[in-house]
Amino acid sequence: MVSCSLIIFYIITLLINPILCYDTEGRIGHNSVIIHNRLLVFGGWKENETIDTYYSEMFYLDLTNPFDIKNKSWYLIEEGNLPVYTYLSAAIVSTLDDDIIYLIGGYRRNITTNKNDYSNLVYMYNYSTTRWTPLKVDNVTPRQEIMGVINNEGTIYIFGGSNAADYNVTAGTLYNDMQIFNVSTMFWSKLNIIYNFPSPRCAYTANILKNGIIVYLGGIEFDKGTFTNISEFISGYNYPSMKTIRLFDTLKSEWAQMNVTGGDDISPRAYHSSVLTTDGYIIILGGIIVLGGIEKYTTVSPKLAILDTNKDIYEWTIPASSNSSPILYGHTANLYGNYMICVFGYDMDNSDLNSQIYLFDISNYTWVTTYTPPPPITTEPTETNVTNVTTKSLRIGLGVAGGVVLIILVSIGVIVFKRYRTKPHTPILEISGTK
Repeated sequence: MVSCSLIIFYIITLLINPILCYDTEGRIGHNSVIIHNRLLVFGGWKENETIDTYYSEMFYLDLTNPFDIKNKSWYLIEEGNLPVYTYLSAAIVSTLDDDIIYLIGGYRRNITTNKNDYSNLVYMYNYSTTRWTPLKVDNVTPRQEIMGVINNEGTIYIFGGSNAADYNVTAGTLYNDMQIFNVSTMFWSKLNIIYNFPSPRCAYTANILKNGIIVYLGGIEFDKGTFTNISEFISGYNYPSMKTIRLFDTLKSEWAQMNVTGGDDISPRAYHSSVLTTDGYIIILGGIIVLGGIEKYTTVSPKLAILDTNKDIYEWTIPASSNSSPILYGHTANLYGNYMICVFGYDMDNSDLNSQIYLFDISNYTWVTTYTPPPPITTEPTETNVTNVTTKSLRIGLGVAGGVVLIILVSIGVIVFKRYRTKPHTPILEISGTK
């Protein structure tokens, strides 16, 4: 016979799971960051034949719990919707306050009108309060298809990018300047650099090493910078070699170029992903090479590669597991513990948007299907954070506890009623263990 407590557990599970778990849709050009032991995803868009779909919701994967890629749970942050639709933007977690995320640039559309909206170019998200705040920052210009990195002093570096009102426009500009944003002073500026500029570039990846060097890989270059129509752009753009690596020294504010001579050959690419391991290896995945239009493209080779930045001259290697890698572009990858976690993007193997998670174990360079969490990464909470988290936890706890109490009371009532009906002439309640 099934116990009453087990029945109650099943009822609670059935009631709670539909509320908490979130059914996600495939997308490209979204943002994902690791914050408070969660993989937080927001933004992106889905291209349709009739009308494109844009996303404003925020949802996360709890990285403190184990899961497998076929059985995972996304959770919606109900009060954290984006203030605008955005895609191909930069999202950076502050190094000075791990509760804060900065959202910079990208293509922007008004949520109400669905029209282009560049009225605010920098937003700040507070994780504990789930609130977005537009920041009044001077000197910012719209930039799309960018990636930002932040140093330990709280300075965000954003190189180049494109500037066009919409992804499908036929005119625009690519940049090769270095913009910086000091999150402490909220001051935005452009560095005054006159030597060794790279060509204007977008759709690259950027990783900042422990020595303050930013490594830029891949992307699309357009030497002329500005184009007036798509034909002009197609005839002039190119994909930089993965063996000609652009480096920016944040300590000296200087550009340099490294020509990689040894190691494996890596084909050019854009809209790929990269992560930096704690021991100085950059892992890139996927990407695409477009040949005059999105209908004409070629896949990249290899699918996955590793750049060793510990050597005086960096070196590319291709692990054996690269052959089993997915071919994605417009996806994101984040490193947590021993796992590179890749989500969404376009799946070129299946010619469709990807809605599943891929896990790459960096400890042995293999693709895996199950995730085992590392020891939680914790920080000392501030009084404000404790209050916010406690309030949210209390609200959720009271709601769940109230439902549990109600179910228990109903169950007890049913049991007592049944016993009363089956023993109508017993004047004393019999309790096991008593005389």
